[in-house]
Amino acid sequence: MDLKNAKTIAVVGLSGNPERASFKVAKYLKENGYDIIPVNPTEAEVLGKTSYPDLMSLPAGISLDIVNIFRKSEAVGPIVDQAIKRRAKMIWMQEGIVNEEARKKAQDAGIDVVMDSCIMKVHKRLIGRDNMKYDLIIVGGGPAGLTAGLYGARGGLKTLLLEKSMPGGQAAMTERIENYPGFPQGIGGPELMMSFMEQATRFGAEFKTEEVNKVDFSSRDKLLVTENGNYSAPAVIIATGSRPRFLDVPGEKEYHGRGVSYCATCDGAFFREKKVLVAGGGDSALEEAMFLTKYAGEVVLVHRRDSFRAAKVLQERAKKNEKLRFVLDTVIEEIKGGSKGVEQVMLRNVKTGEVTAEPVDGVFVFVGNIPNTQFLAGAVELTEEGYIKTGDLLMTSVPGVFAAGDVRKKFLRQVSTAVGDGAEAAMAAERFINELE
Repeated sequence: MDLKNAKTIAVVGLSGNPERASFKVAKYLKENGYDIIPVNPTEAEVLGKTSYPDLMSLPAGISLDIVNIFRKSEAVGPIVDQAIKRRAKMIWMQEGIVNEEARKKAQDAGIDVVMDSCIMKVHKRLIGRDNMKYDLIIVGGGPAGLTAGLYGARGGLKTLLLEKSMPGGQAAMTERIENYPGFPQGIGGPELMMSFMEQATRFGAEFKTEEVNKVDFSSRDKLLVTENGNYSAPAVIIATGSRPRFLDVPGEKEYHGRGVSYCATCDGAFFREKKVLVAGGGDSALEEAMFLTKYAGEVVLVHRRDSFRAAKVLQERAKKNEKLRFVLDTVIEEIKGGSKGVEQVMLRNVKTGEVTAEPVDGVFVFVGNIPNTQFLAGAVELTEEGYIKTGDLLMTSVPGVFAAGDVRKKFLRQVSTAVGDGAEAAMAAERFINELE
């Protein structure tokens, strides 16, 4: 027995409360043609059907294809016993429900068992497998993804853009962008990204707020799996970007965009003749610290070890910069401020334990980035750091799969470079599709 061929589903623990997960799942299944049998001793009727106290109370003539269980894991045993007696074909323990002993008992009785899985999510994926086909699918809705969506749709491709949260990615969380061409006075990150979005959808790109959990690039039509369904296309562009590695200290999230930054190129000009602190000890930290001396009056470079990991040539160059001051063997304990933003940072010496307050106007964090490639699970070739390797025309190690923006191995990560990547990847994808035909 499988879900696609089932007809009758007994839902054990089905609540009459529309806000409960059991009700939402049962209602969805009913709307999709399944015969739902409520089983709950505290309910008289659910979804217009009589509710039975247990499986043994059901009329003898009812044949159970699936018993869908919404009960605590420890309460599953007796339900499985009844399902075996009723000769159910399949037992489906809902997401979060795990009972290995009950599963083994059911399987020994010849009953198929699914455990710790949402039947509604699985059904959505099943029905999506045959229905949601596109020419081009873009994963990620930042500057690279939105640009790729614009070029793909404008080029006549049936284009889908999947983004797990809001459009714009990291750029949409940047208060002001001053180095994107065409805006002499700068422009707000959210405003710029919404313009990207409007332009892409105006040309026909379809945007869905869904997270891709799994991919299969082994066939001509590449498969992408979300909780709401499956999507396929001969060409895919990965534009999921990267995220900064956070310090995870008090005040960091609170003052993000109000003095705490992860991009000197983006925000350095806001700190002219002010005092800023840079956290980190690698190449990026030293390079960005030196860049900030073009604007800031003083830059304090804090590193948790007694020496930097950066290249020697960078270290020598940094030591010659009169605006740079080094604080080693030290970590940030807390970032403090007021209504106008960051005001001071609490520093702790890792050797002595001494805590001191350092007045600053801004904090720049450069302790690494994390590429958003975990969902790929080895489907394309990555660098040791997890970035996607690309070759000619931004193609990955898999023909028809391209990468654009901060998710790929590249020198500079900016909105402008992401836009260029998105345009190139989309045009390369169009050429790839045309050559298939």
